[in-house]
Amino acid sequence: MALKSPRIQERPQPKSVASMIREAIERNDYKDVKECARTIKVPYDLFNKVVGGHIPKDAQLVDYAKKLNIDSRELILAAYREKAPDDMKRYFNSVLLLEDHNDNVRETLELIDAFNADQMQELLKVARMIRNSPRDYCRKAIALLTLYQQMNSELIEYFDSLILLSLRNDDLSGLEEFKQAIEYQKIARSGRRSRLHA
Repeated sequence: MALKSPRIQERPQPKSVASMIREAIERNDYKDVKECARTIKVPYDLFNKVVGGHIPKDAQLVDYAKKLNIDSRELILAAYREKAPDDMKRYFNSVLLLEDHNDNVRETLELIDAFNADQMQELLKVARMIRNSPRDYCRKAIALLTLYQQMNSELIEYFDSLILLSLRNDDLSGLEEFKQAIEYQKIARSGRRSRLHA
């Protein structure tokens, strides 16, 4: 009996600007491109070129997106992906916003947009750690971080000292970074206290 080889699930190809606009024309029940252009009040010649594969400027794409009920970010990302050199296309293809984006992705992107440079560096470290750690370790680390955030400052200092005491004789790669993070936190807290008392 011959064994069937497992079916490899191919990732759907990201949509082009033209295909996104054609889908929107159909979704909005327009008879054809001409009727759509007339109804949404855009020049037919340029609009027809875009449906045929021409990529207009960003402002024009945003205008089409509004009038056709398309996510403007997806439309612009699709345009930049199409214009990008072949060796750059994979970066655009990996952006989750292009396909099947969900609330978690949206929230993550919004949080990242609001980070300062220090937070971005820390996020990068955490992301690398998560990627290289078993799921169970990640859950425990998140639970500890959440607990840590809920402690008052006196308890945090006691907790820090307790952890450092228990790790003092161990040669762990992350221990030095942990000590530096605690020192940095103590300096930041003492700076805040002195500003409050001033």
